Amino acid sequence: MSLYLYALVGRPVRRPLGRGLGGETLRLIEVAGLLVVAARVGDAPRVTPTALRRHDATVRRLAGRTDAVLPIRFGTVVGDRLALARALAPRAAGLREALALVAGHEQMTLRVYGEAVTTSDESAAESAGAGQRYLARRLRARRAPEVDPVRRALRGLVSAERIERHERPPLLASVYHLVRRGDSKRYLAAVAAASARLAGVRVSPSGPWPAYAFAPDAVA
Repeated sequence: MSLYLYALVGRPVRRPLGRGLGGETLRLIEVAGLLVVAARVGDAPRVTPTALRRHDATVRRLAGRTDAVLPIRFGTVVGDRLALARALAPRAAGLREALALVAGHEQMTLRVYGEAVTTSDESAAESAGAGQRYLARRLRARRAPEVDPVRRALRGLVSAERIERHERPPLLASVYHLVRRGDSKRYLAAVAAASARLAGVRVSPSGPWPAYAFAPDAVA
């Protein structure tokens, strides 16, 4: 039997943990100073909408049992406890930092739709050398200038931010925010107020979610 992984969790963890997406009993495994929620399985589950929903439901339930949850990618399976320890030990310090970051928080997501905005710096970079163009693309991948007014309006609510550019119009970017648990209604109200001042773009908020965008890939 292998171990199917759901999440890394902080202490303390309230029980019972319940069952996994296939009805398997969930268990806590401590390795490298980290707590992992896993279940024994014969094979990794097939990727289906139902399996994805059940995986997410399990992670959400775990978020109600502890203050910090780092979801692990759907379908992640390791052979046994030793294999899990080998995978996590080299990254234990970074994973503990990530758990500290998400403690007491949940994720809100903004999808940004519309026409891309090209800044003057990006225009200048396009006429420069290959190295400068590469650096400009790397910088742009971490920015969402189209919704800067919304991001400014959220500063008092957001503890951490991740930006993912898509460049597949009309979807331009996804902006992921960590907010304190219980602040999602204030967040949505602030987004609605600030979005009314946007021109040429549309913002679609969703959440709260477990902190998927802030969870490093725990197992390679």
